[in-house]
Amino acid sequence: MRVLAVVGEADLDTEPALAQALNDALHDPPVPRALTVDCSGLRFCGCAGLNQLLRIRRAAAEGDVSFALADLSPQVARLLDLTGTRAVFDVVPAVPAALVTPRRGARTWGRAGPTGQIPRPQGVGEPAPAPDAAPAGTRIGAQVAVLTAQVERQARAGQWQLSEADTALARTTATRLHTFVGTAARQETLPGIERLEYLREALAVLAVGTAHTHGQLAWFLGRATAALAPVLQWRALEADREHALGTVLPTLKEFTDAENAVRHLDAVLARTTTHGPTTEAAPARSQAEGTGRARRSSA
Repeated sequence: MRVLAVVGEADLDTEPALAQALNDALHDPPVPRALTVDCSGLRFCGCAGLNQLLRIRRAAAEGDVSFALADLSPQVARLLDLTGTRAVFDVVPAVPAALVTPRRGARTWGRAGPTGQIPRPQGVGEPAPAPDAAPAGTRIGAQVAVLTAQVERQARAGQWQLSEADTALARTTATRLHTFVGTAARQETLPGIERLEYLREALAVLAVGTAHTHGQLAWFLGRATAALAPVLQWRALEADREHALGTVLPTLKEFTDAENAVRHLDAVLARTTTHGPTTEAAPARSQAEGTGRARRSSA
């Protein structure tokens, strides 16, 4: 059995490197009788990555090679469920560590660059962070900044093509984000329990947007949702560790960082066109800062 451990992100940028790694894993002599793709380190998989997994599964079947996915990360499992492709794959538990230990001469791949795959030195246990990926544990604002910078670079390179419906959804999502997270002066006057409530509302807005589209905008909203997800582990009320179920009290700095991240997403989505976010300033907004909240409170 041959095991290919995929680590990082499987998206449009990394698709060439993933395709070559899958091809080599399937065809390099000696040709395996079984090929398993270990997905435990796959932080993000978009449609481009899923298409490559479906392609190599079909190629394996044609070559009478059994094919399976192992140890799905939560995001990959959700992608398979949303696309109805989980039943297509054989999904197995974690691969024994002995089978994924690189043998001498084994090859590993990093993120695809301008010229295609980038080989990493053999013997390194964890790959270096991708140029467009914030390190794990980085604060929410930094993760969002990295994500939006990547999207804006793709837009400038002409790699973003959104439908009119997706553009409208981006603008609507921006408006809803602004309803819940306003200016810093406004947010800082609120008690922590309200700041947390509005951050969770913003997170729900991103998740709903992800559910209503596919392709590039869905990938962007999904990554943004994942970046903001730590707010689900926050609490605003005092409690002992046992009763708090592992949740933590955020600091004022963490509140501000998360709110700034939402404002950044709001601005990027507000200036999204069919060719992705523009570099122009976001359109002016109404100064009726509390209107949406007041309407919701009185309902």
